[in-house]
Amino acid sequence: MMIRPMLPELYPFDFTDAGFFISATVMIAAAVIVSLFSAGYAARAFHSDKKKTALCFAGVAVCAALSLICFFGCAAITVKGILFALILAFCSYEDIKTRECADYLHLMIVIAAFLGTGLSSVPNMAVSALFAGGVMLAAALITKDGVGGADIKMAAACSFLLGLGRGILGLFIGMILAVAFNIFKKDKKKGLPMIPYLAAGYMAAFCIQI
Repeated sequence: MMIRPMLPELYPFDFTDAGFFISATVMIAAAVIVSLFSAGYAARAFHSDKKKTALCFAGVAVCAALSLICFFGCAAITVKGILFALILAFCSYEDIKTRECADYLHLMIVIAAFLGTGLSSVPNMAVSALFAGGVMLAAALITKDGVGGADIKMAAACSFLLGLGRGILGLFIGMILAVAFNIFKKDKKKGLPMIPYLAAGYMAAFCIQI
């Protein structure tokens, strides 16, 4: 297994380079601006505190942007990763608040999957989505109330974006995190929001090239 950038870098990681510094600053600023718009919408939709929601979304945007820039440099894959992280942040927030996730968010992930991706990769991506959807459907049948339709669609969409190898890896990282948290959870009768754990797993897998 190798961990390396998946697309050519526009500017490698180098804070002493003016081009890199300007590009990185623009990427981070754009991520924060988009996150604040998302936070405003989320606060209105779910009747949440505007300041706390804005801080939460902006914090995720900055952490995701900095991590991806440090890993990939200022590249097309970084932009794709930031967009993926922002969508996952909104999905996670909605799942925590409502135990649901709107279908348009899954569609946004599928659309983002085509950024910097050739059509020759689509069959592999489709197999990945079917595998993840099948695993989550099986888990839903076994646990009954533990996995919902939104979780199945989210896993399929994220696996489609990542492809077969990283899709499987992200799915199992997310499931392991969810199971581990549920073991130590005091009130096991309360529903478990699965999407935040899937989001963490898929973002980890995003940075890995198998």
